[in-house]
Amino acid sequence: MTNTAILTETGATIVAEETGRFQWGAAIAGAVAATATTFFLLTLGSGVGLALAAPAHVKATGAFLTLGAIYFLAAQAFGFAVGGYLVGRLIGPEVENTAEEEFRAAAHGFVMWALAVVASLLLLGFASTMTGSAVAGAMAMPGASDNASNYWVDTMFRPAPNTAQAEADKAEAERIVAMNGPTISDADKLRLAQLVSENARLSSSAALQRVADSEARMKKAADDTRKAASMIALWTAFALLFGAIVAIAAAISARWMDDRITFGMAPRR
Repeated sequence: MTNTAILTETGATIVAEETGRFQWGAAIAGAVAATATTFFLLTLGSGVGLALAAPAHVKATGAFLTLGAIYFLAAQAFGFAVGGYLVGRLIGPEVENTAEEEFRAAAHGFVMWALAVVASLLLLGFASTMTGSAVAGAMAMPGASDNASNYWVDTMFRPAPNTAQAEADKAEAERIVAMNGPTISDADKLRLAQLVSENARLSSSAALQRVADSEARMKKAADDTRKAASMIALWTAFALLFGAIVAIAAAISARWMDDRITFGMAPRR
């Protein structure tokens, strides 16, 4: 450990400088503050969003998703700004050159961001583990099946008679749809058309058209789900990247505040 003398107008102050220049305590404290702030803001936003998302606003689902993504970005940015500012104020003051000071602040802000992201992932993993057994139990209950496949088969067979043979035909159709997914093979499509024709009392061409219409709707639903998952992944990645930039900038600006330097883009001398 070395001692450094800081000269002031009233005298000199001896500051003990640690050999290890990275302060894990400050980074962990900033990460905890960032995670707690972000969680609070996301919980608050979820409550307000659920209160506003009434059945009358079903048509505005896309707008609510967009606003939710923007709010998620802002909440993460604010949380990381709080953590970055906190860690920037906790690591000083130290006597060093400007470039070294800004690098140390940026490093602490980045590590704080990484710790907060890892902590959030651990919390999500813990929540998934706690709810996973309940979900698995619900899926294993008697009578539980692929609800999506059941729905598409029901639309094909309407109006089907409530007989044992009709239920057996629907069960076969559900297995075909579940195995093929949104794109049904030609042979299975003909078999579905035969089953629909026999149970819904439709001509072969009408039954085949109904199967084709259901297939098109299944493809559209799958494509919408894929696009939504892609947008969520992109928004999450962008939010994390923006959060890292905000955390680093907040830590550096906090060091500038300690040095009584106004925030700006001009290079420091």
